Amino acid sequence: MDIRNVGSNGSVDRTGDRSKRTESKRDDAAPSVPADRASISSTGRETAAAVEGLAERARADRDDRGALVTAAMTKLMNGDLDGAAAIASAAQRLLDGGFKTV
Repeated sequence: MDIRNVGSNGSVDRTGDRSKRTESKRDDAAPSVPADRASISSTGRETAAAVEGLAERARADRDDRGALVTAAMTKLMNGDLDGAAAIASAAQRLLDGGFKTV
């Protein structure tokens, strides 16, 4: 039992308990945070330009696409695409186009 501080009315001298770390000066300045940075590669820029070009083409063809979709839906609903002739025609167009869909 340690009775060195008995009768000192609760005041305890702890100066000997402090480490070197607690005695150092405090830095009141806010810590500096490095700024985030991002860069887009030339490949990314080229891809974005290509996508934008395709989007512009799609916007320009908007009226034609609506008519094509309507015609295709009509053929589908009438059963015109279920026959062997429609399948053969589609296969031939794929062969003729080198299987390119764009």
